[in-house]
Amino acid sequence: MEGARIRDLRRRLGITQSQLGDQLGVDQGTVSRWERGVENPRPARQSTLRNMLLRDDEQRHLVRSISLVRNDLMPATLLDSRLRLREASASARRHFRDRGCEPSKMIGTGLDRYADMMGFPELADHVRHSGLLCGDALLFRFTINFRGKGHTTVWEPILKDGHLVQVLNYVSCYFAFPANTEVSLEQVDVVSADSDGAMTALHRGTRADLIGALAPLY
Repeated sequence: MEGARIRDLRRRLGITQSQLGDQLGVDQGTVSRWERGVENPRPARQSTLRNMLLRDDEQRHLVRSISLVRNDLMPATLLDSRLRLREASASARRHFRDRGCEPSKMIGTGLDRYADMMGFPELADHVRHSGLLCGDALLFRFTINFRGKGHTTVWEPILKDGHLVQVLNYVSCYFAFPANTEVSLEQVDVVSADSDGAMTALHRGTRADLIGALAPLY
């Protein structure tokens, strides 16, 4: 690990060189030499530093996710590790009401019941097969047609020590499909953890080809 990364990690954690040294079993001078690039940590301590960085990244993602929901920065919800709805932003509650669901009755609802209530039960199987729940996927995205109202939702896993603890869901855009009376799952994509960031299609509905050409309403 480069000296600049060690320094940045220590500053992110809000600790001194001496405090970082205490956690790693070295003195302040050793940490200083690491940060200046004079010496490199031994492999075992590099591994410990990487784990500290990972835990800090996970904590930041968790706090960011909670902030998105509680400050109503977008229509967003939080699910627990068993995929039960735990929190919804004010705009997410409006989203549910606009689609005929009472938000207060959805708190505690699991994935299968949620998908049934919203009218697209096959979503649950796509989530399970995507790798999102076991750390094999970074993002899961799906697009719904609700009687002509279209929206795309993104799911992000929130990990702690490499294990799923919550899932952040948020609506990334709204648009209008041609008028219809159906409720349908039109598109499902996933970004795998071992990919270069490209989306992989898991499902395409009859209106999937229209999505890219529709002007977003939000």
